[in-house]
Amino acid sequence: MRLNHNTLAFAAKNNLNAINNNLTRSMERLSSGYKINKSSDDPAAKAISQTMQAQIRGLERAELNANDGISLIQTAEGALNEVHSILQRMRELAVQGANETYDENDRGAMQDEIEQLKEELDRIADTTAFNGRSLLNGELNKKGYTDSDGLKIVEIGGDIEPGVYGINVASIGKQAVMSMKPMDAGSTVPAGISGTLYINDFPIKVKEGMTAEHINKEIRDAADKINIDYDMAGTFTTQGYGSKQSITLKGSDPSIETLFNVSGDKTNYGENAEVDFLKDSVSGERVGFFDTATLETQGNRITVTDTNGKKMVYEINPDADVTTGEMNITVLSAGPMVFQIGNNEGQVMNINIEKTTADSLDIPNINVFTHDYAMDALERLDAAIDKVSAIRSSLGAYQNRLDYTVTNLQTSNENLTSAVSRIMDTDMAEEITQYTQQNVLSQSALQMLTKSNARPEGLLQLFQR
Repeated sequence: MRLNHNTLAFAAKNNLNAINNNLTRSMERLSSGYKINKSSDDPAAKAISQTMQAQIRGLERAELNANDGISLIQTAEGALNEVHSILQRMRELAVQGANETYDENDRGAMQDEIEQLKEELDRIADTTAFNGRSLLNGELNKKGYTDSDGLKIVEIGGDIEPGVYGINVASIGKQAVMSMKPMDAGSTVPAGISGTLYINDFPIKVKEGMTAEHINKEIRDAADKINIDYDMAGTFTTQGYGSKQSITLKGSDPSIETLFNVSGDKTNYGENAEVDFLKDSVSGERVGFFDTATLETQGNRITVTDTNGKKMVYEINPDADVTTGEMNITVLSAGPMVFQIGNNEGQVMNINIEKTTADSLDIPNINVFTHDYAMDALERLDAAIDKVSAIRSSLGAYQNRLDYTVTNLQTSNENLTSAVSRIMDTDMAEEITQYTQQNVLSQSALQMLTKSNARPEGLLQLFQR
C-alpha cells in the first residue's frame, strides 16, 4: 500500500472521464437527433454526408424547376388553344366566303372579322408570357443572323445545329403584273355600254355615263381589297410574289373588254425565286446543310427541311440593295429556354417554341372576296392549323417528359435521403441503451472513486498500534 500515489484513484478517475465523454456524446446524439454532430465524430462519414446533402438540395430545387417548366408549358399551351380557336373561326369564314351566294358587302363583313382575328393572333403572340418571358413571339426559338440585308430569317425550327448555312439566290421572286387601257380623264362611259369588269373575278360595275374618275376609284378600291396595287396608268401589280400570284382581267361582254382593252383568255402569273444550296468551292459539299435537306421556294419565301423535323425559313427582301448571290445564315445556340432539371451540371432540357404570328403562319394577306381567294385562304389556314397542332404536340411531349422527370427526381431524392439518414441520423433505441449503460457506469465510477480516495485512511490505523 502506498500513501503518496493513489493509483486506484487515478484509474477510477480515468475511467470516469472516459465514461463522461461517452455520456456527453450520447446526450449530444439524443438531443440533436444526429449521429454525427461534428467532424471528429466520423470524419469520412461527415464528408460523405455533406456531399449527399448537396445532392439532395439540388434534387429538391430541380424538382421545383421542372414544375415551373410544366407551368410555363401549360401557359403557352393555353394560349395556343385560343390560337387554334381563332384559326378554326377564320377557316369557317373562308368556307363561307367560298360560297358565291354572298355579295360584296357580305364578303366585306367576313373580311373585316378576318382582319380583326389576325390582329388578335399577333396580340396573343406578343403578349403571352410567363414571369416576364415571352413565349409565342419567337423569343424561345433559335436565333441567327444573315450576312446580307437581302435575306431575313423567318423561322429556325427543330434541333438545328449551330453553324453557318449557305444558299445561293440566282433570282428573286416576281409579282404578277398586267395592264389595261384606263378611260381618259374627264371622259364617261359611252352610251349603250353597261356591264361588269372583273379583276380576278372581283366585280366592278360599269354603267353608261359613269365618269372615268369614278370608275378608276372603284377599280383601285376593288384591287386593294384583293391585295393588288393599281396605278392610274392602268397597271395592276400583285402585292405578293410567286407563282401562286396571278392577275386576270375580263369583261362581262365584248363591249366592256373593248372599252378597257382586256381579254378574259389571258392570265399573268408571278414567279418564284430561284435558289439553290451554296456549295464549298473546294470540297463541293453543301455549306452547313446535309445532303438529305430539301429546298423549295414560294415567291420570295425559302423553306429548307431535313429529317427529324429540322426546318429553316427565310424571306428575300426585294427592296434591299443586294438581293441575289451567295448568302450565309449563322445559327446560334442561343434562343431555346434551358430548364435545369437535374442536380448536376449538364442535366438540362431545352424548350423550343416557334413563333405564331400571322406572318409566321403564312396567313398575313388572306381574303375571301372571291371564291378562288377563299379557297387559297382555306389552303393556307389548313397549313397554319397543322403547324399550330405540331407546336402543341411538341409542348405536350415536353410536359410529359417533365412529368416523368419530376417523378424520377422525387424517387432519387427519397432514396438519397434514406442513404444520408443511415449515415447521419441517430438510432434512438440504440442510443438510449448506450446512454443508460454509460449513466450506470458513471454512477459506479463515482462510487469507486470515493472508495479509492478513502483507502489511504487505512494506513493511519497502522500508526495507532
